Amino acid sequence: MILSSPYSLNWIDTNSPFYQQALSLRYQLFFAEHGLSKQILFDAQELHSSHLAAICQNTLVAYGRLSEIGNNTTQISQMVVCPKHQRRGLGSAIVGGLVEEARVLGATKIVLNARVDAMPLYKKCGFTPEGEIYPSQTTGVQHIKMELNIPKQPEDA
Repeated sequence: MILSSPYSLNWIDTNSPFYQQALSLRYQLFFAEHGLSKQILFDAQELHSSHLAAICQNTLVAYGRLSEIGNNTTQISQMVVCPKHQRRGLGSAIVGGLVEEARVLGATKIVLNARVDAMPLYKKCGFTPEGEIYPSQTTGVQHIKMELNIPKQPEDA
């Protein structure tokens, strides 16, 4: 999905100042209210993942992470959109970019653990719920596992 101005989608690396902004936004929106250490951001997948950001006026306003987890499966995680930039298509654009990257990597399935209030976004992007709602082990926030089977492109067949 192409974003309208003033937004742009960019792949960022861990040396980028935008990556530092992503870490701050993720911590602020997911973990700070639970009093967790910032070290929680650095799980086993962090340094081995692809990082996609939506940038507006040189500021990161949305972010998502894609990780290869084996068996032609990738995982989307740490999706976040700055509250004042929500409802502008940024979440859908990030998910779309991550799905396309998963396809390029040869994945046939994408999994994610969605906050229950984010389920409509992921359903709109083609993901289906799998299993029951459960509390996150780190925050207690209600989540549900969701999956997307990546259809083969005609040129892949």
